[in-house]
Amino acid sequence: MLSTATVRRKTGATTTNPDGFEVPAWSSATDLPCRIAGMARSQSPSRTVNIGGAEVQVATRTAHFPHDTVLRDGDLIEITAGELVGSVWRVIESDAADQQTARRVPVIAVEHPEEWL
Repeated sequence: MLSTATVRRKTGATTTNPDGFEVPAWSSATDLPCRIAGMARSQSPSRTVNIGGAEVQVATRTAHFPHDTVLRDGDLIEITAGELVGSVWRVIESDAADQQTARRVPVIAVEHPEEWL
């Protein structure tokens, strides 16, 4: 795993940003080794999501972390070093598997939350 990432999770609390607006507060774990894996675009697994009343197919990838990394559904992964630096991914399903050498979870690409900018 040559890339590194920050995993962020909403805490349920809010904070005030420098502009004086109340925004969600995030907890984070930084400098985690990771890898975003996928297949050729035409062979990539996908899932159907509803966006504005229209169903759209969204490509899914797999995020690999050390086996003891704690992840939850909805966590956001920001790649901080590596080929995909700056990209953000949402964990779709964080169920762990038994006797794996890495924590592998399906993810989809998402936009940076406004409060991170």
